Amino acid sequence: MGNVYVCWSHFVGNSDSIVLSRSLDHGVTWSPPHQISTSAQNGAVQGCQVAAGPGGEVYVVYEGFFVGNKRQHFMAKSVDGGGTFTIAQAITPLFNEVTFKSTYRKNSFASLTVSPTNGNVYVVYAAQPSRTAGAEVEFMVLTSGALSFSTPVVINDVSTGQQFMPAITTDASGVIHVSWFDTRNSPGNTAFYDIFATYSRDSGGTFAPNARVTSTLVNAGTASFIGDYAGIAAAAGFAHPVWTSGGFNNGSLETAVLQVP
Repeated sequence: MGNVYVCWSHFVGNSDSIVLSRSLDHGVTWSPPHQISTSAQNGAVQGCQVAAGPGGEVYVVYEGFFVGNKRQHFMAKSVDGGGTFTIAQAITPLFNEVTFKSTYRKNSFASLTVSPTNGNVYVVYAAQPSRTAGAEVEFMVLTSGALSFSTPVVINDVSTGQQFMPAITTDASGVIHVSWFDTRNSPGNTAFYDIFATYSRDSGGTFAPNARVTSTLVNAGTASFIGDYAGIAAAAGFAHPVWTSGGFNNGSLETAVLQVP
């Protein structure tokens, strides 16, 4: 369709909601914000992402906050180019927020992508199985025509350390690419982390062994932010994760070129 979509957390006083605006003229003008989250969730939602499918369908995913550090992801869908949306529905079970000890902020916000080849919707997020267990990257798929997402599965191939703040994308061939922050090489000190990545050629049925992207451990020091704006893009058989080396306080923005074998 050529439409442009943006979603964000809209804060008004002590309350917040997830809203979306669209542009039908390549960003020259924008529609008024349209609330995606339900009014009953006002004040307890954040972390939205928006993605469009090959048929022009639009998806928005966001996180809902519950008592006891419990979280749940919700999704709404539009089939008319973002003009109207379905009522947002839960797509994950309740899970534990990422709460391991660190100087930097972390979260369990979802990352979203839609395959341009088959319309499948893929979501990744980090969750902590228990208070004492490490965070892990969970993956889900909503296959085209299905009514609900698959059961979340862990795609980091070790449980040592913390795996968190994942990003996901799908290239033009339908290959799924995922990257995330990982402390498996420094399990006793979360100040040191790597970037790891993997990919899937079979719509998420299987994933390649996790690959270390960074050549040496990154030292976050006492940084407050390291991964809030990390991401990944892919095209022409290559994936390009982006991350902060050392955090926004004292680091730099870095990337790498990953070739799919």
